[in-house]
Amino acid sequence: MLEIIKDGLRATLTSYRDFQGTGLIVALFLFLLVYLAFSQRNRYVKDALVKYPVYVLLVFFCPVWYVYVYYFEDYEILYRILWLLPLGVVICYTLTEVVMGLNEKFRIPAFMVAIIVLVICGKYTYSSEYITLAENEYHVPDTVVKICDEISVDGREIRAAFPDEFLIYVRQYTSKICLPYGREMFMNFGSWGNELQKTVNADVIDSEACAFWLRDTETPYLIVSSSKKFTENISAYDFVYVTSIDGYDIYLDNNAYIGSDFD
Repeated sequence: MLEIIKDGLRATLTSYRDFQGTGLIVALFLFLLVYLAFSQRNRYVKDALVKYPVYVLLVFFCPVWYVYVYYFEDYEILYRILWLLPLGVVICYTLTEVVMGLNEKFRIPAFMVAIIVLVICGKYTYSSEYITLAENEYHVPDTVVKICDEISVDGREIRAAFPDEFLIYVRQYTSKICLPYGREMFMNFGSWGNELQKTVNADVIDSEACAFWLRDTETPYLIVSSSKKFTENISAYDFVYVTSIDGYDIYLDNNAYIGSDFD
């Protein structure tokens, strides 16, 4: 039982570490939370901005979670409990209270200092590799839109294997295109489809294995970069070339039924 608790605690702390990022903004939040606990006299504000966050943290770090995360594979989503923390509200409210509580001649300098502190504690959002200028109204790459439109079938869902660089976009654009593997591949969570994912994203695709895993996961469509090499022509396994879109080739299982189920 002790080992279970240790493993669960380790997983919980890892989840908390992943949530806090650099840790500076969370450290600022906790510092201001303590300040607000001693300085705030309004009972309603104190309930919402002090007691409520404390309760969320107590729930997250409750020892019961240690056992839960040991037995369930989805422990990595536990950090979502921490989304309930009103970080922005507590930080902005408290800093505003501090600035407005100063003598009027000190307010502007104090406000500038508060802004600098927030900039230092935060991280520039648009530096992420997953954020780019929008190419269309859907805010997903145009290539994804074109491929999905090409393989969509009216009246039913269709499954397609995409390279990793497109996984986070397909379901954002349409729910009609299903994936044999998705975000769980990046998180080492789940096993269905992972052999296919490894095969599709290998430097050289094993044609026989790729055809086998595509059919094993009931996936008629394969999308790969046009520069991708195969061990042999995948047409030998009855996958036919359909078309190329923006440097990506589309292949279809010649034995798959992709007609509409509805007339």
